[in-house]
Amino acid sequence: MNIYAVNIVVAVVVAVVSYLFGSIPTGVIIGKVFFGVDIRTVGSKNSGGTNAARAFGKKIGILVIILDMIKTVLPFYVTWAILTYVPAISQHMVWGNGYFAAPLYYWGSTLFAAIGHCWSIFMKFKGGKAVSCFMGAIVLTSWIEFILAGFTYLFVAKKSHYISLTSIVSAIVGTAVAWIVAIIAIAVPWNPHWLTWLITIEEAPFLGLEFAIVNTLVSVLLIVRHRSNIERLKQGTESTNPFASKK
Repeated sequence: MNIYAVNIVVAVVVAVVSYLFGSIPTGVIIGKVFFGVDIRTVGSKNSGGTNAARAFGKKIGILVIILDMIKTVLPFYVTWAILTYVPAISQHMVWGNGYFAAPLYYWGSTLFAAIGHCWSIFMKFKGGKAVSCFMGAIVLTSWIEFILAGFTYLFVAKKSHYISLTSIVSAIVGTAVAWIVAIIAIAVPWNPHWLTWLITIEEAPFLGLEFAIVNTLVSVLLIVRHRSNIERLKQGTESTNPFASKK
């Protein structure tokens, strides 16, 4: 098969499968199965972990967040493994101009998972605000992002008590780190594979330009989805962090 035909097929399959994984309404499923409540009818009517924490308690909120992170990163690792270790496909990842396209697809999978999370096909194209997806895309792929973005998240959450502001600031910091790592990787002959969780594997996901671009796009998506929160922050009417409550 023609190399570009293979790449088109890979791109379409990755986009569709990642979108469907991201579309899984974790909060809705848990709310209906274990509490008999559609989370979309209570609180902020959002299906994400923050509203789940307000509706069902902190432990359930954390569970929803973790599951949403996993549904984002699972397509990523599966795509990376296939494009790296299946010769019949990986041999077609080098385009005619020498560009190695695999990072475009496995990092792109996290973007489509985030899109699915925000506009789920299973919820009439409604959904969450991409916070858990962004966390999954950076925290579960790179330990340097886990440390820096995670520290930022904890610091801002403690100081501001607003989960929306915390999420936005953490996304900005995470994206800045992604660009710093990518620029260094491009400027010098250096593969920053040791900054990923697969630190001992040289074929680990490449933290290059694709990594930074996708981080940026998911961050923009996250911020856009928080438009109403930003307005409430300006007006001083935003809800406080439910994970800091005693519930």
